[in-house]
Amino acid sequence: MKRLVLNTIPYVLIIVCYGLVGEYFLFENKESYSIDRVTTLQQESETETYYCREILGNSLSNYKFQMLKKKQPTGVMVLGQSVTLQFRDFMFEPYQDDFYNTGLMARNVKDLNYVMDLIDQGDLNKPKLILLGVDISFFLEHTILDSVEWTRNYPEDRAISSKSHLKGIQRIFLNSKYRSTPTTNYGFGRAGMSGRGYRSDGSYRHKPDIERYLRDSTYNDGALITYLKNRTAPFIEPFLFSEQKKLQYFEFLERVEAMDIELILYVPPYSDVYFNQAIQDTMFNAYWKQFMGVQQELTTLGFNVIPFTTPSKIGLTDHYMVDAEHPGEVMCAMQLQRAIQQKRLEGDIIQSLTFSMVNEYGKLEYVIPISFMNDPIDQLLVKQTQKKV
Repeated sequence: MKRLVLNTIPYVLIIVCYGLVGEYFLFENKESYSIDRVTTLQQESETETYYCREILGNSLSNYKFQMLKKKQPTGVMVLGQSVTLQFRDFMFEPYQDDFYNTGLMARNVKDLNYVMDLIDQGDLNKPKLILLGVDISFFLEHTILDSVEWTRNYPEDRAISSKSHLKGIQRIFLNSKYRSTPTTNYGFGRAGMSGRGYRSDGSYRHKPDIERYLRDSTYNDGALITYLKNRTAPFIEPFLFSEQKKLQYFEFLERVEAMDIELILYVPPYSDVYFNQAIQDTMFNAYWKQFMGVQQELTTLGFNVIPFTTPSKIGLTDHYMVDAEHPGEVMCAMQLQRAIQQKRLEGDIIQSLTFSMVNEYGKLEYVIPISFMNDPIDQLLVKQTQKKV
């Protein structure tokens, strides 16, 4: 027995060393910071920080929910998919300090109703204004997003999951880049430290896309048209419109109105490059006609709608899109400001938005189509790019 123990010790030591080394790199990359710790530090920081893990995974709905509970905005709340992530706090002046963008927290109507349940129960403050992204997935008869429920998964946090740590350590030893730490320290998680990820207001900073534009002013449409042609997610057949989900969606809107919350419905844009090809696809075209019917019905019923557009329809180019389906923050600000100034959106809170900060940021020397470049890290990035050129 003694001999067996002695023979086993070297193998145990190897496993322990393997784990300790892996944990060291997880810590150095700030991947093992819990979401509770991250959200607390982000709120306490006097400078902008970013949250985005590359190794362990973000547990994103949990992160957004914990920050929402800590912020408890009574001014403005943004709800929706990733298409809403470029709406930033300063776009809603004078409520910029009473704002949170929950984008990607609630992924379906069931989740949206749960947010209202929490407000009804007094667990969340009631905001004065909600901006809701009207994504096509809300009306899809079959979508994986129906099973993605943050209400059920909470309080998952991969930073405190031993299983996630084991998978993360394996990735570290399989990929040498994870065995180095970022040279910068702008946030939490490997990507967050380098300046990419979710700001304290819930919006998202697209660092690689900003770098690409500063480098050569190019635009990347992404692979969305390929997904459509190949019938891969999010365009998995049968790609059908659900009248039942439409009914549920309208019932949710009525619930928000009954709570005396002002509402802006944002129908997200597509790039011209993508949309001009996609609309020729028979499956997409059939669904799109029904989706545009929803937009028309919402407008007819008097809801505040920022309608679908492509950049060219409002005098812009595709450079104002991060990719085929994600508008940049400059385009989001322009759409919101124009809709209000043209009196297409009604409401006391809506009409009280001033946009003075947006106008000031628009005068900055290095504004690019997808970013106002008003983060402190942006100025450093511009200087670094100029030196390389």
